[in-house]
Amino acid sequence: MHNAEIGAVDSQISVAPLRRTSGAFKVILVILGVAVGVFLATAVYQTVRGHIVHGVGNQYSWGIMVANIVNLIGISHVGIAISAFVRIMRLERYKQLARLAELVTFTALTAAVINIGLDVGRLDRFVPYVVWFGRWHSPFVWSMTVITAYFLASIVYLYLAMRSDLAQCATLVPRRKRFYEFLSLGYSDTEGERKAHTRTIWWLAVLIIPVMVSVHSVYGLIFGLQAGRPGWFNPFMAPYFVLGAVVSGFSAMVLVVAILRKVFRWESVFPPYIFRGLGTFLGFMTLLYIYFMLTELLTGQYGPPAKDWEVFYDILHGTFRWYSWTFFVGGLVIPFFLLFIQWVRKKASIALTVVAASAIFVSMWVMRALIVIPSFYHAHFLYSFEPYRPTWVEWVLVFGCYAVAGFFYLILCKIVPVLELPAKEAASGGTSVLPTWRKALVVITAIAGVGLIVAGISLHEMVPASLIWVVGIVVLITVPLQICLRPVVKSAG
Repeated sequence: MHNAEIGAVDSQISVAPLRRTSGAFKVILVILGVAVGVFLATAVYQTVRGHIVHGVGNQYSWGIMVANIVNLIGISHVGIAISAFVRIMRLERYKQLARLAELVTFTALTAAVINIGLDVGRLDRFVPYVVWFGRWHSPFVWSMTVITAYFLASIVYLYLAMRSDLAQCATLVPRRKRFYEFLSLGYSDTEGERKAHTRTIWWLAVLIIPVMVSVHSVYGLIFGLQAGRPGWFNPFMAPYFVLGAVVSGFSAMVLVVAILRKVFRWESVFPPYIFRGLGTFLGFMTLLYIYFMLTELLTGQYGPPAKDWEVFYDILHGTFRWYSWTFFVGGLVIPFFLLFIQWVRKKASIALTVVAASAIFVSMWVMRALIVIPSFYHAHFLYSFEPYRPTWVEWVLVFGCYAVAGFFYLILCKIVPVLELPAKEAASGGTSVLPTWRKALVVITAIAGVGLIVAGISLHEMVPASLIWVVGIVVLITVPLQICLRPVVKSAG
């Protein structure tokens, strides 16, 4: 299959998951549904009992739940990255990965937000305090701001990229005709509409990339700006976290594509060379991550402050040595060489790529835990604490978040087209343009959004400054929708 062919998948293949459900799909959905049920029951149990059911406490305020938040946000990082670069650079060879990746971002970010809520506990206090009383110099307020922007921008980007396909589904899936007509919101597929959507989506892809990078940079800074935590106070934390997000996200993407390829029988859509390309990029990103790790560990062992030295010694030679070396060598170094050999030999092995990606995926989760937990073992106190032991509640909630993401993803596969439909000839009868009042409204909305953001930042010492700039972000993100939704159709004659 050549580059041009990958972007021209038959519409019947694209909408097949919307028309029929295979036995394998049902089995996976039932398994995930049971896991989600256990997850919800455990979440209720935690809500009733409180965080006493966790292994964390006054001495270990963060545990595996925080490591899981970082990992899930990292997975969400790569979805929009793949989609944006495919569209910006017109990589037709990987076109069908775009929407699959967009849905990975949506589901992983949703699971991350759920995980944040479970880790924090009292959302009735946390949300008002952060949104209403948040201060501009707090990394947690930065986190709330960038996640809000990233989540809403991702939804708008996904919807606009999918809108023409939703309109086609009204014809291709007759039993859901009214449903897809409602979702497409009057899309008529005129030449003007196509141009408006293409131009808007391209600019959204350009603008969403720095937002995406900022999300994981902020999470790196949440750690890197804590001078009182041994092993964390590090200017490299932001780029380190961004790189880790790319690695974990691409490994997750390989697994998602492999599973959907098997479940929906999309062998012709995702041939082996797709996995070879993903594996090659994943391999070189893994090598770069190994380089970052070795640099950090060397610095931490060479001549750091005493507590920092204790943390890195514990990771390499003490309490955590088995986790560190096992997953560093078995989950990063060996998979890199497997992917490197595949690249050198110019051969594509789906099985090898999936095995390497699985090992990297698990190892990246462990590496996040090794960033979070060891620091608490060597706090600046004159006395020591009991070792941190995650409880069954924490483990169920951690694994349950992935079950929620997987279940949600499969449900979306049955609701919306996850493969891009081939473009039809544009509808005749005129061009689509925005009337003058709509153009004025777009300009006013953009000015209002920017103005609210500037006002919120300028009034950062006042309450509720953070709410003002978040409202500004929400207002600003509606601009692409105003440009694309329901343009006026004029006669071509």
